[in-house]
Amino acid sequence: MIAILGISHKTGPVSVRELYTFTDEDVSEFYVRLKSEKHFRGLAVLSTCNRQEIYFDTDYQTAEECFDFITNALSKFRTYSPNHREYFYFFTGIDTAEHLFKVVSGVDSMIIGEDQIVMQTKNAFRFCFNNGFMSQVLTRMFNKAFEAANRVRTETEISHGAASVSSAAVEMCFKLCDNILDKSILIIGAGQTGELTLQNFTKKGCTKITLCNRTFEKAETIARHYNVSAIRIKQLPEVINDYDIVLAATSSKTYLVTYSMITHDNRERIFIDISVPRNIDEKISTVNNIRLIAIDDLRHHINEVSLRRHQAVAMAEQIISEVKNDFAQWLSSRSLLPVILKIQEKFSATNSTELEGFLKINGIKDDKLISLYGKHITEKIARLLIKNVKACTSNGRNAEYTELISKLFDI
Repeated sequence: MIAILGISHKTGPVSVRELYTFTDEDVSEFYVRLKSEKHFRGLAVLSTCNRQEIYFDTDYQTAEECFDFITNALSKFRTYSPNHREYFYFFTGIDTAEHLFKVVSGVDSMIIGEDQIVMQTKNAFRFCFNNGFMSQVLTRMFNKAFEAANRVRTETEISHGAASVSSAAVEMCFKLCDNILDKSILIIGAGQTGELTLQNFTKKGCTKITLCNRTFEKAETIARHYNVSAIRIKQLPEVINDYDIVLAATSSKTYLVTYSMITHDNRERIFIDISVPRNIDEKISTVNNIRLIAIDDLRHHINEVSLRRHQAVAMAEQIISEVKNDFAQWLSSRSLLPVILKIQEKFSATNSTELEGFLKINGIKDDKLISLYGKHITEKIARLLIKNVKACTSNGRNAEYTELISKLFDI
């Protein structure tokens, strides 16, 4: 049975979520521990800033057994506390797949339709698959999740437009600027929002970017990762007028860019302040050819985009339902595999034994034609029986009939 134990931004605070984060090394160590369990089949772990989820495959047949199995393992690895039970969600069977499909499609994200989760899930899948951690069922489930995500993003508007402040700010710059790839950009602030803004600019091809931060070492490290420049905060007054676009995203409680720093040279420039409190003096907007955009100017755009994305969720869920049904059909058909193999094995064995006795009793030492006919009629009857078994069990979905047929063939 496939199952998931998870905690996310919807169910638990960061103070609890951070206790259950997994690095690649942690996943490898956790797999080694689970591998020693006789009922264990496979594992995949998705660990991001917003969610920690353990997908696993076991021989257990009940939800209670699966839950006890994974929580016992987690308690030995991460000192899982029963006090945290309220923050976790747990699904088994096809519900596990449906949850994963929603996660990868962006339906379950903090920002509906965000696409970062797709790459994060692919990286987690690739790591677990390449290291042999995943079972056949888990592999199939994750591949179907990527299929669902691709369809949702191409057939709906769930990921259209900028739905975060940082992405909206970048999108606004592209709307307002001609030849933006040639523009020089200064980002003030190397926190999460600042780095996301930097990431959004670089994704769109901007390269003339400088990152500024109070802690220069942090700015330098991030800038090196994105192959851009870094400067110290004290250099701002000297260089602020060298840039075509200036964006501030810090937690400073005072202005970092003041009116007195700005030269009145009539050059067209854009200043964007997405900080709360504001970091850019609003008087700058009075300087000729300077456009100042504050966070409230972006919210209307974000709200419109968010509304369109929420409207796309219903269509996305319809697509997810279709892919889920397809996976459910494949999953249920697997339950018939032991039955089918046993039918083929029993008919083949019976044919071999009876044919040998028939030839011996009748004094026939070698008759290839009789042997070929015996094999032919055996396979034909087996195929007919297998066809009927699939039909009466609804391709494995009717568990009671599958169990009855299993007993019939002594499986």
